[in-house]
Amino acid sequence: MRKTILYLLLILLGTGFIFAGGKFVTLKKSFTNGKEIVELQGDSVLSLPNFYPSANDPRLVVLEFEGIDGKAILGEHRFDKGVVNSLMATQEKGVLKIEIRFKELKPFSIYSKGNSIVLEVESSTDTLLSKKVEKPAGTGISILRDVSLINENGRLAVKLYFRGEVPSYRAFILKKDPAHGKPIRLVVDLMGAKTRTKTKIIGKEGVSRIRVAQFKPDVARVVFDMEKIPNYVIDKSANGLLVKFGEKAVSTKALETSKVTSTSKARAGNTTPSGSVTPKVSQNDKPVTKSQQVGKSNPASSRTVKRDLTKKKTATTSAPVPEPQSQQKVRGTFSTITIGGGEKKYYGEKYTFRFKDADVRDVVRFIAKLASLNVIFDPGVSGKVTAELVDIPWDQALDLILRTNKLGYIIEGNVLRVAPLQVLAQEEEQRRKMRESALPLKTITRTLSYAEAKNVRSIVSKHLSPRGQIVVDDRTNTLIIKDIPDNLEIIDRLIDTLDTPIPQVSIEARIVEVNTNYTRNLGIQWGFMGYANPYYGNQTNLVFPNKVLVDGTPIEGANIGGLTNPLNGYAINIPAPSFNSAIGISLGNVTDSFGLDIGLTAMEQEGYGRILSAPKISTQDNHEASIIQGRQIPIQSVVNNTIMVRYVNAALELRVTPHITAEGTIIMKLNIINNTADFAHIVPPGNVPIITQSASTVLMVKDGETAAIGGLYRIEDNTTVNKTPFLSSIPVLGKILFRGSSITRENRELLIFITPRIIKR
Repeated sequence: MRKTILYLLLILLGTGFIFAGGKFVTLKKSFTNGKEIVELQGDSVLSLPNFYPSANDPRLVVLEFEGIDGKAILGEHRFDKGVVNSLMATQEKGVLKIEIRFKELKPFSIYSKGNSIVLEVESSTDTLLSKKVEKPAGTGISILRDVSLINENGRLAVKLYFRGEVPSYRAFILKKDPAHGKPIRLVVDLMGAKTRTKTKIIGKEGVSRIRVAQFKPDVARVVFDMEKIPNYVIDKSANGLLVKFGEKAVSTKALETSKVTSTSKARAGNTTPSGSVTPKVSQNDKPVTKSQQVGKSNPASSRTVKRDLTKKKTATTSAPVPEPQSQQKVRGTFSTITIGGGEKKYYGEKYTFRFKDADVRDVVRFIAKLASLNVIFDPGVSGKVTAELVDIPWDQALDLILRTNKLGYIIEGNVLRVAPLQVLAQEEEQRRKMRESALPLKTITRTLSYAEAKNVRSIVSKHLSPRGQIVVDDRTNTLIIKDIPDNLEIIDRLIDTLDTPIPQVSIEARIVEVNTNYTRNLGIQWGFMGYANPYYGNQTNLVFPNKVLVDGTPIEGANIGGLTNPLNGYAINIPAPSFNSAIGISLGNVTDSFGLDIGLTAMEQEGYGRILSAPKISTQDNHEASIIQGRQIPIQSVVNNTIMVRYVNAALELRVTPHITAEGTIIMKLNIINNTADFAHIVPPGNVPIITQSASTVLMVKDGETAAIGGLYRIEDNTTVNKTPFLSSIPVLGKILFRGSSITRENRELLIFITPRIIKR
């Protein structure tokens, strides 16, 4: 029933392609930059075809289009120049079949470009693949003697060793057949080579295993079973071929669901530098023929493992789909740079495991049997396993089970070795030391432009191997580093990250001071003098008192103020404390026996003052800067009968430490002081008081915006009333004749604004 549903899905999928529509309009061939280009142009964007090399002729490539009208290009097209010899187009039952024949083996790629399907072939003569198939000299034939795994800059690489001359080769990808559960395969055919059959279990970088067999009497075939479509490079050297697998690969799920796009990225991702072919394959690839197979692989399936170590097939699953490649996110002036490290990935077939109090050795033996691996245990391996793991790769299950019992494993060829983690760690450390001790040391010099070499040394030295060393030349700000090549690469990238220009910030502060004052003084002075005296003829006619003199008594003392008393005294003397206006009135009778003097003093004063201070300074990110403008005031003090003099700043001072965030905002630690000397209130023995205004804070401001960090509003209102006791309480007359007043108002405003700006280079 399951197979029936799967075939129905394939039929519906094929029907969708048939009704996709589209037709070819023209066919043309051109030469550009050492490349030969055959372009099949359509009337709309067309899906990539199924394509595969012919099983009988390695120089023949077959392209198949479903649901595409190719009447305009049917027939045979021959070309006199170039590597492509001819192109034959035939159409039958809705399938357009195009056979492309090459004159000689050349690296090629097939990709979609706009409304065209493009075949691009290397036509230059300097490539290794341009050579014709030749028999190896001396022995008469090449023999593939060994296949080994090596580490190429932290990535998986496979080296093919030959006895005799290294043969020519062709490489292509066979997409898995959904009907038969075959994995994706990278096939490398070695022309004129002999070999014997062998298989290697890998389980790294998406390569599950490598199979080697004699495909034809004169063609040896190496097949890589892949979990995903690889991005690979094949390098040819004097003693073999090196197949290197890159970091980027297209998942099968993404390949089956994505639409064909006409971008330049599609073209760049198909041909590797060494000429290996990584063609993009559409979902309806042609199933691999019997002559193209080296061996059949079991379909990937999910199984349930019970306690009695029996297995039951449950459901068919596809290969795991890796997460999309993360992108570098830039915030402000900062970016994330990966120097080393990586996440462990699992590529094994998915199973469901259920164990209860099972011996760890039995569990490992069972998993090894599923993975077709031999197994060997160290003497210290023991423990029990109780777990329920549903639909996870077998290598992940093995890793979890062993780590739970503080065990680890390594795979050497097709042998799984299990040992305590401590034993494996010690062995790995010994191997690392042996590898490092065998590697030659290399010396490089790095002259730093922005960072100080002595500061960078403390960071970089933590990444040195035990044999590495760093010398700093302060005169030229240069690091001299000696270490193994692998470490030098990491250290070099680390120095590039550290030796970068530090962003600069310009900070401008505005301190606004506004002072207003108002003063009004009112004062009154009045006195009288009266005589009762026979001299004036107004005696009292009494024996006693016969004469009477009544007048205002003069007030003596300093700072009396007011108007001068013409009668030598005032009865009421309440003048204004300070005045700029005054009037005096003197009244007397005819005989001058009675006189009245009145003096009025008054003043009204308004004042307005404004001070604007704008200190500005620039500094680097995370570096404190300060600016001071003003004077220093000497302050005397007596200590042990010794006069000590110290200087105090009476100045405007700005201290700031900026920090630029990843979002482009600026965090500032601010300290603003505005001190002024008060010379009007000198303190004995001559010390001048300091009027202090300051603000200390930490705030965040966007680039170029202004923020108010402080405000002070002060009002002083003083009213003084001078009055004569009792008499000042007389209604109306008491306020006029027996009172003097002084009113003083002073307003002071202080505002502090700050504006940071990132200096653009």
